[in-house]
Amino acid sequence: MTEEKAPLTEENVEKKLREELLRLAAEFDNYRKEVARERELWRERTLDEAVLLFLPIYEALERATADENFETLRQGLMAVLGLFQATLTKLGCSPISALGQDFDPLYHEAILAEHSSEPKNKILAEIERGWMRNGRVLRPAKVKVSLGPQGGEAQ
Repeated sequence: MTEEKAPLTEENVEKKLREELLRLAAEFDNYRKEVARERELWRERTLDEAVLLFLPIYEALERATADENFETLRQGLMAVLGLFQATLTKLGCSPISALGQDFDPLYHEAILAEHSSEPKNKILAEIERGWMRNGRVLRPAKVKVSLGPQGGEAQ
């Protein structure tokens, strides 16, 4: 059995091309929607994993604050701090060393500067700790930097 085909006229070719274009556009739209659904699903799963990491910390805070004894509260808060540190480590996070280091604009943000006995560009104080995750700076450390001894700007 052979299928009867319409004669190849300019009108038939145009109609077939138009139908093919519409079919491809519909397929691409479906693909785009599927990718968006998958992206949202991955985002939700990633957030679920992060929440699961922080639930033990929340629960430890609840236990720490349940007792009115100050020493029990202090011990509980120290345990929570340990849980936070362990969770941040699991997530690949580490603090950026700042105090006493040479200023490095890749890791530090100078928000204050003053003359001191320390050499120029030496970090005098850490105002806000900086953080890295898997070797990438999440947040630079906010620091106070030495301008060197008074009158030493000409160096």
